[in-house]
Amino acid sequence: LKLIQKAMATPAKMETTRQIYETMGVYLGYALAQYSEFYKIDHVMILGRVSRGDGGNIMLDTAKEVLNQEFPEYSGITFHTADDYFKGVGQCIAAAALPYLPS
Repeated sequence: LKLIQKAMATPAKMETTRQIYETMGVYLGYALAQYSEFYKIDHVMILGRVSRGDGGNIMLDTAKEVLNQEFPEYSGITFHTADDYFKGVGQCIAAAALPYLPS
């Protein structure tokens, strides 16, 4: 992931690298549409290092585009993101929010 994010900052590699993030955005859009068949989803919090920087923005924009064009009934899903620091430690935040289950 570090190499992909570094490549996004290199003009000669940007277009090829952009396609990786667009592909992830397509998968995210289709996954949200599939989950929406079973759960009512109004808001999605996007965390994790993959959502950092320009690549993360491309991924989210592509996911929104997929929802708007392919699944207009789910186009109202709102994406929320944290700042770049919290995006990088997003998994820690999610893990800390898990409820305690006594064994």
